[in-house]
Amino acid sequence: MTSAITRIVTTLYEDIVLGIFPAGNKLAEERLAERFSVKRHTIREAFLHLEELGFIDRVPNRGVLVREMTPTEVREIYDVRAVLESHAASVTKLPVDPDITDRMAAIQERHSKAIEDGDYRAVLHLNTEFHRTQFSACANTTLVAAIEDFAIRVHAITAMKYGDRSVMERVTEHHWEIIEAMKGTDNAKLIDTVLRHFDLRRVEEYGQRYRMKYGNAEPAVSQPRRLRVVV
Repeated sequence: MTSAITRIVTTLYEDIVLGIFPAGNKLAEERLAERFSVKRHTIREAFLHLEELGFIDRVPNRGVLVREMTPTEVREIYDVRAVLESHAASVTKLPVDPDITDRMAAIQERHSKAIEDGDYRAVLHLNTEFHRTQFSACANTTLVAAIEDFAIRVHAITAMKYGDRSVMERVTEHHWEIIEAMKGTDNAKLIDTVLRHFDLRRVEEYGQRYRMKYGNAEPAVSQPRRLRVVV
């Protein structure tokens, strides 16, 4: 990608994850071209990358819409994440290299500061950096790539947490617990800490909001998207 397209993809990714563009919102080419001071074909190319990431859908006669996952899709992705991340924790050699936990601690300090400052774009990227560093301690690089891939799939439902101080405090607490577990020698403790970091209440809240909007019926789930991590 060119630097211009990378900038547009990253900004729109942030806008979607932070709830600025909620699910079902139409993304207008002309307005975005004006916002980023680029030609419309550049916006179309950025859309291609966002579609690969699973954040938008091109809908005939409606245009480009922010993708809305069904509750079933969300639950299935979290089930897969639990399998992947618990296995990574089980095969991580403990204690990990102190350089890794030191870097995680430094990232978390910046993450906490960004929360205090209300800089949620920074919070989003620092959270990704924290977990990318965490899983770098796992020697299975294919497993690590799959973990990040599935984590990105559900980023769009995380907008609910950023304005909730109690949720952000739990995230911070869990991050420090993960660091401490990685300094120890008990893989079972690390697995438990990693799984407790999943906020399954958010999954249930998403399902409740979806059912309020559409009722109990869900459309048939399409084949899973094959995502390419580019953000």
